[in-house]
Amino acid sequence: MKKTVVVTAIGQDRPGIVAAVSRVFFETGCNLEDSSMTILGNDFAMILMVTLPPKSTPTLLDRKLAKVRKKMRLAITLRPLPAAALKSSKPGKVVPCMISVYGTDKPGIVYLISDFLARNKVNITDVETKIISAEANPVYIMMLEVNVPAQLKITRLAAALSTLAKKLKIDITVNPIESYQL
Repeated sequence: MKKTVVVTAIGQDRPGIVAAVSRVFFETGCNLEDSSMTILGNDFAMILMVTLPPKSTPTLLDRKLAKVRKKMRLAITLRPLPAAALKSSKPGKVVPCMISVYGTDKPGIVYLISDFLARNKVNITDVETKIISAEANPVYIMMLEVNVPAQLKITRLAAALSTLAKKLKIDITVNPIESYQL
């Protein structure tokens, strides 16, 4: 049976973090199946889905990561995934879209937009946020990849988000994504 764990790692950004963590996976025969890695402020954060070789365990992998944890000063956690969690979920008929948000930074943008999407059964699959021009007029940018239920027309979703955008005094655009490619 396939043994998969989710590994999270975070620590002060510096060269070599990805190499140090992935080296442990390579040396122990693990396969890095899925990942998201980014800089958040001054920290580097990683979320990784790793399949262990047949004779390995999450505990053994965690012990092997101990040197990296200490050397790179990282907070590293492992969470085994049950076999049921690995089965491909069928989201039904959905339209993948990109939602772009731009506007003056203010509290509540992420909550109000994500709450609206959740109430409309729109599943968020990826989010990235940044603040630019932080000095005088901070501009908030948020990019969301979402799966819109096919029965919810994109034009209706865009119109409803436009109403929310006016309330927040920001710009929101919705565009279908033609294909998922890295």
